[in-house]
Amino acid sequence: MFAVWINNEVYLRAKGELSVKLKGLGCKAFATNELNKRFVLSDYYALTESILKDNVLMRTLIILSITQIRKEKLESVLSKIGRIRDLPNLSVKYERALKKVGIDNVDILRQIGAENAIVRLKKADIGATEAFYWRLRGALENRNCEFYTEKEKEKGLNKLNEILSANGFRRCKRTLKKVE
Repeated sequence: MFAVWINNEVYLRAKGELSVKLKGLGCKAFATNELNKRFVLSDYYALTESILKDNVLMRTLIILSITQIRKEKLESVLSKIGRIRDLPNLSVKYERALKKVGIDNVDILRQIGAENAIVRLKKADIGATEAFYWRLRGALENRNCEFYTEKEKEKGLNKLNEILSANGFRRCKRTLKKVE
C-alpha cells in the first residue's frame, strides 16, 4: 500500500531518501488516529497542498514510493531463498555451474550480479551463454526470463557487453527481432 486517505489527507509511504525528501517539502509524518489510538502507520507522510496541486511532482513521488515498495518486496522474497536452484528460471544445472566459480548461495549472487557472474563463468571456461545471462538476471529480479521487452534486452545486453569487454572478453552480438 503506497498511499492512504485518512481524515481528508493523503499519506504517502516513504523510507530513507524519499522520507527525507518529503520532510524537506514540508510533509508531516503520520502520528495517530483519533478514533483508534492503536492504529499507527509508520513511514507514511501527509502530502501538502502544494504537492497535491503539482501533478508532475505528485506523480514523481508516487512512482518513487511504488518503486521503493517493489524493491523492498523483491529483497524480502530473495532473502528468504537460500539455494540458487530455488530462484525463478534456475535449476540444479545452473546452481552447479555457479558453485564451480564460488557462487554458492543467493546472497553471493545478489552481491556479484548477473553480469559479473557471467564474467566469472567465462574466466573458468564454463559455458556462459546469453540465455544463461537472462536466466540469472530474471532470477535476481524475481521475473520470468522470457518476459523482457526488446528495449530491456538491449539495455541489459549493453551493460553485459561493457563488463565483458572491460574483462577482455568478446561482446555478445544480438540481432533484434523485427516485428512484422
